[in-house]
Amino acid sequence: MRLEWVGPAETVEVTVNGRQAALESMASGRAEVVLTPGLADQPVDHVGLHFVGAPQPAGAVATPPNGVQWSIGKTVATLPAACWLVVQSAGEEVGDFAHIYVNGQDVAAGGRGYNLTAIANDGRVLDSVVFDTSGDDAAAAALTSWLAQWPEGTIIAGAVNDEASLKLDEAAVKALQTVGVMQDLRGRLRWSHAFVGAVGAPVGAAVEASALLQPASVTVGAPIDGAKVYGGVRAVTIQRNADEAGKD
Repeated sequence: MRLEWVGPAETVEVTVNGRQAALESMASGRAEVVLTPGLADQPVDHVGLHFVGAPQPAGAVATPPNGVQWSIGKTVATLPAACWLVVQSAGEEVGDFAHIYVNGQDVAAGGRGYNLTAIANDGRVLDSVVFDTSGDDAAAAALTSWLAQWPEGTIIAGAVNDEASLKLDEAAVKALQTVGVMQDLRGRLRWSHAFVGAVGAPVGAAVEASALLQPASVTVGAPIDGAKVYGGVRAVTIQRNADEAGKD
């Protein structure tokens, strides 16, 4: 298994299914790992990477050197270069979580349904709420009302936790469309749904992801969900040994 990563870590330790794997070679940002027989023996094998070395503040890594503004999908809204968003959603069977990271801090309200956060164009968090559009009959109307209060250009980030479809109604779907969202979760039980849009944007303008069988994630700026950075994975390549290439 070949690994490529970016710093600041100088070395990396690898485990497979919780057991240490032997490093065959190590160079700057690259490593080769020997997967001995019996090490990767599960229906789904879990590979863990532990970056060794002192971290850097996330802001130092996330901010581009030329100070560009981050675009919010196809909306006209932007965030300053020093701000970044990571939004992650998982339906009940594939993780059961909702995270809205603003500059590495999770500001999601938590709880089942649509977790929504309003963000100013300078990166300030204005409000974070959750609407249980799975089990609360009043949640869809409350979601519609909450979205209607924000002026045009306000950035809205959203992530579904667990389930959000059963009590979602037409008005709530149209309210989400006013921030650029395209996905309609009605009839899509326990789907993951993550987005970042802006009030007044056309349908489809938000940066958005949804899925039934896996979590959904979107980013604006650097894909960093913490205050410190130890390293980032660039590529993982698994190759059969030449001696085993002809075997089943």
